[in-house]
Amino acid sequence: MDTGKRQTDYEICIWKKSINNMIKKLIRKFIDEHFLIPMAFKKTSKLQIMSSMDSIRYIIEHKCSLSRFGDGELDSIEGKGGEYQHPSPRLSKMLLECLQSDLPNHKVAIPNHLNHYNGKPKQGFWTNYVVGHHKQFLKWLSFDKVYLDTQLTRFYYEHKDKSHCAEHIGLIKQIWDGRDVVIVEGAKTRSGIGNDLYANAKSIRRILGPALSGFDRYDDIYNFIVNNVNKDKLILLSFGISATVLAYELAKLGYQAIDLGHLDIEYEWFRMGAKDRVPIKGKFTNESEDGHNPSQCTDPRYAEQIIADFS
Repeated sequence: MDTGKRQTDYEICIWKKSINNMIKKLIRKFIDEHFLIPMAFKKTSKLQIMSSMDSIRYIIEHKCSLSRFGDGELDSIEGKGGEYQHPSPRLSKMLLECLQSDLPNHKVAIPNHLNHYNGKPKQGFWTNYVVGHHKQFLKWLSFDKVYLDTQLTRFYYEHKDKSHCAEHIGLIKQIWDGRDVVIVEGAKTRSGIGNDLYANAKSIRRILGPALSGFDRYDDIYNFIVNNVNKDKLILLSFGISATVLAYELAKLGYQAIDLGHLDIEYEWFRMGAKDRVPIKGKFTNESEDGHNPSQCTDPRYAEQIIADFS
């Protein structure tokens, strides 16, 4: 066989593999868009999830506590860990109890993406998550329960239409208007530092935990709050997955504790009109590769506000 024929046979082989891969992708896409995605969302569409704005109004009106569940919290129930929180059987158990709880002064939030399907499949993160995980998380949820929206603190970056962002954050700020606030956060979070997010609060105090795997110091933080923080204080939590269970456990005792997640980072992006998930100077920005090692905070007000440091 001459060199030219061998080359031709090789090219034909590569071409056939390319065509086969293309056909497989098209078949997979057809199955996903016409069967798997619609079938998954048909099941999750029965979930009752308030809109973000109605969720905020509910918190303001009822002065309730809030625990927010996203993919990280749902995965942790299954015992999975991640970059920011290593696995813990105790944490998994506490998360499941929280998710299935029904306290009058506490609400559970889940992502509105779980039941949001308009018949036009878009294979983004949440679509793939629902298809791959709905059989598991539906075992833990109730179609008779009304959930708040986890995304209420994600008011800026993910929204194409940003015309309502100012109204959204203005409504959120009403939650702590005139209140004495205690912030529980990771050591490098520095929520509200360098901006006016909490400018309308009466006072601000801070309890710091580890920047990563905060559940390692959960008991220390919980006990400090119970023994040192009055129940008339509003507790705002920016403390990863630990915030979800801490809000619930404190609500049991009569505190109002709200899991705010990455609200401060969203607010920073909103203020600067960010187009990408850029790191915020001086703050741990977990969704930006360059935001995991922020510089030291030199704002004297920050140090003055810290009442306990378990970092």
